[in-house]
Amino acid sequence: MYRIFLMLFLVSAFAACDGRSRAHMSNASVLKEDNLYKSFTEELKFIPEQPVVITTDTLLDSGFRVKLNYHSLENNLLEKRTQNINDSTTFSYYKKFEAHIQVYKNNENIVNTIIENSLFSSFENYLFWENAIMQYLWVDQENSDINGVELKTAFHIPETDIYKDFIIKISESGRIEIEAYPHSPKTI
Repeated sequence: MYRIFLMLFLVSAFAACDGRSRAHMSNASVLKEDNLYKSFTEELKFIPEQPVVITTDTLLDSGFRVKLNYHSLENNLLEKRTQNINDSTTFSYYKKFEAHIQVYKNNENIVNTIIENSLFSSFENYLFWENAIMQYLWVDQENSDINGVELKTAFHIPETDIYKDFIIKISESGRIEIEAYPHSPKTI
């Protein structure tokens, strides 16, 4: 007798858990009820998705040699939040970049430094540098000569049209001079 009552109790208990109470609820309502809605409506993007390392070794006729190691910083992210029309949220995490440079003149190391946002802090306000990402760094062979080498770089705030270009001049003695690159107005 005891076993029959136990069996009936278990059958009725499992029959009550068949999800009928949620049959007419939307998926969003069910997820909200279970406190899972937020995790299903958020999308995470990492830009770039994989680590980036670009290494160049440039030898100039003037006796300069420039080694660049431009790479993403995996633990230095800029977060951008976008609210989508379907009530979901996209979090875009942009990885910041820096570059390690070594400059040699006639096989003698004259510069060994890192190029990153704080080096340019006097050219723009703090808020710009908190949100800016280095886009590239390259040797401008056309403007380099026997007295020095010239590098170009640009910083951009993602999802905006705001950017700043810079010229980095390195003399044969190893002195580094940074200039903001002048932009001319757009003409149509």
